Amino acid sequence: MPIMIRLFLILLCVTIVFSGCSLLHHNSKYNFNDGIYYSDILARHPVYVYQVDEDTLLTFPVKQYPDSTAILTKEKTIYAPIQKRFKDNLTHHNFYKPSLDVDVMTIPLKYRPTIDGFPNQLTTNFNGAVFCGYRIDQYTLSYDRTPLNTYKKDIKHLGYSAGFYAGIGSTQITGWQVHDVAPIEYEGVTLITGISANMAMQSIDFGISLGFDHLLDKYHEYWIYQGKPCIGFTLGVNLN
Repeated sequence: MPIMIRLFLILLCVTIVFSGCSLLHHNSKYNFNDGIYYSDILARHPVYVYQVDEDTLLTFPVKQYPDSTAILTKEKTIYAPIQKRFKDNLTHHNFYKPSLDVDVMTIPLKYRPTIDGFPNQLTTNFNGAVFCGYRIDQYTLSYDRTPLNTYKKDIKHLGYSAGFYAGIGSTQITGWQVHDVAPIEYEGVTLITGISANMAMQSIDFGISLGFDHLLDKYHEYWIYQGKPCIGFTLGVNLN
């Protein structure tokens, strides 16, 4: 087994083990729990969210200093079902939380542009990678009307992330792909790297990637797709 593949498998196992241990000690990021969030997507205005009961929550501005954090409890904002009746603008709001994102992902579908006179390709070979990037989780607060003419709090969650990935994959090697220097057709092993932009629903991520594949055998210098860009559809599971 090539050394690059061994290193990747070791990294993947270590990442899964440590991320799994972390999940045992921390609440899921997919739940809207009490804590510090931001009232704008650029993470400029931190607020502390405190949920009073099932349908009411309070937010307090947060001042962050080099050595401490202060919560301004006298400047609270109330979000409650009763405000819906008065058409208050506090019945719909987004809260954001940035974080580091670590995923295990696959690229089940790749598009390779035409090259060296060969037609464009759409491939479905195996690809597995570790993704690491910057993520913003968005929690949308709204109050929905019930058949009893009351209003209940509803929280919708989406995540957005962008970053880099690296892993291993496979590709079908035929004579025309390596300028007929390989005597047989075989399944080649590739090192896959690139960037990806994803959207998350709970722990499942999906998105678009721009990747670069590198064949890991003696025919790599002849492979027409060596280091050439390809576009992929990504599917992943969040680990942290």
